[in-house]
Amino acid sequence: MLQIFPIQFLALLAYFILRIFVGGIVLYLGIIHIRHYHEMKKIITVPWFPFPAWSTRVLIGTELIIASSLLLGAYTQLGALLLTILSIKMLFFKRTWKHHTIPGYMTYILLIGCALSLCITGAGAFAFDLPI
Repeated sequence: MLQIFPIQFLALLAYFILRIFVGGIVLYLGIIHIRHYHEMKKIITVPWFPFPAWSTRVLIGTELIIASSLLLGAYTQLGALLLTILSIKMLFFKRTWKHHTIPGYMTYILLIGCALSLCITGAGAFAFDLPI
């Protein structure tokens, strides 16, 4: 198939760009959730988990771990797998957690697609993960 840019070595750069953008989005969500922590701990409850403040802390901590993993390029595939799990969880809990800092369904569907792509391809250029 004819390609406009037939330079295959730029594929690693494409994975790097995807990793930086997805990590930046998840870091942004984590920072926004830290800023609104006191409002969110009243709203975010998990039926089987009796401590609502800890539910919020687990959400924020998971977002920050995923963001640091993706931005640094260390354990990228593990971070992408965690992002996939978090996004699927947020698709189910979005209906019960009605807060203005939690993005819409389409955001989490797009994050699932990006995370699965990163899980398959790896970190790309400028990462601590070594390609196998």
